[in-house]
Amino acid sequence: MNNYKNTAICFMNDLPYLKEPYSKRNWGSKWHSLCSYHGKLKPSIAHLLIKTFTERGDIVLDPLSGVGTIPFEACLQGRIGMGNDLSNLAFVVSKAKLEFPKVDETLVVVNDLEKYINNNRLKYLNKQIPYSNFGFNKTLKDYYERNTFVEIVLAREFFKNKHKLSSSEALVMASLMHVLHGNRPYALSRRSHSLTPYAPSGEFEYKNLIKHIKNKLKIVFSEDIQNYTRGEMFYGDALQIHKKMNKKVDVIISSPPFAASIKFYTHNWLRLWFAGWEPEDFKNAQETFLDSLQKKDMGIYLQFFSMCSEVLKDKGKLILHLGKTKNCNMADELIKYSERWFKVIYVADEDVSQIEKHGVKDKGGTTHHQFLFLEKR
Repeated sequence: MNNYKNTAICFMNDLPYLKEPYSKRNWGSKWHSLCSYHGKLKPSIAHLLIKTFTERGDIVLDPLSGVGTIPFEACLQGRIGMGNDLSNLAFVVSKAKLEFPKVDETLVVVNDLEKYINNNRLKYLNKQIPYSNFGFNKTLKDYYERNTFVEIVLAREFFKNKHKLSSSEALVMASLMHVLHGNRPYALSRRSHSLTPYAPSGEFEYKNLIKHIKNKLKIVFSEDIQNYTRGEMFYGDALQIHKKMNKKVDVIISSPPFAASIKFYTHNWLRLWFAGWEPEDFKNAQETFLDSLQKKDMGIYLQFFSMCSEVLKDKGKLILHLGKTKNCNMADELIKYSERWFKVIYVADEDVSQIEKHGVKDKGGTTHHQFLFLEKR
């Protein structure tokens, strides 16, 4: 039995992330909570996969990185974390984490943003605020007191006018997206939910945007992180990432959309809007995002595994965290599409039918999490 297979079997027999301290809800760096995100992988799973299956100095790629949990954990452990995502929201949050800006650079951006808001505050005086009637369960104007909403729209303009975001701009933007909605005083919205913007309730109350961003940044920078390795974030289609990379990677660790995944772009709609999406982008998302494409044809994973093989070093590891349903054994499905480029080392399930919902009404039909351990042929 080779060492990779033996390690995978031990990992799945032990499931170390279910034990303390890793099982605690808020385990890990405060930077993991930089911006709430529906569908984020548990940081402890990412941490332990990287600790167990990679070495210091390894290049670790997640081509479907979401808000960067896997590559960020790689950077924290002395690896070079690389991420990619097609979502503007995910890209911004991950860029902030992987490029780790300094406090003074970040405060300069906050000051510039404050000046922009103050200089343009009267732009919408006695006028309808743009996007007032856009939304899914409720419209944007239902979420905010009018003056707060003006500040949010102006902040969106400020960042959208940037040709290329710096890491410090990404951090401020990510911090702002975190406070866009929630059920606690940190949020700019009326009472809603921190993950999915459920229809708001309660009184309309003015909340100063700059004050709330500064409070969030104070929490983020309160953590003293040592020995961090700077990573790199890409924006775009995961299936095309091999065209952007100029180096091979040692290990790919990723969590593709689960077989019964909900539409991430409707459950993250408010933050996606702030990140630059227009109403038309939500209509077109099902034609470009993997969670929709795989529901039409799992054969899309032929391109995925071809890309993974292209960017991996010889004998490189590919580890996938998957979601199984009553109707779809996702690991079995993906194995069929991977065999041209990869050999199966080990596959195992974890029953998550009783997983905590954290107040979210629809968690999809996932019954088991699966771990698929592959090696490049």
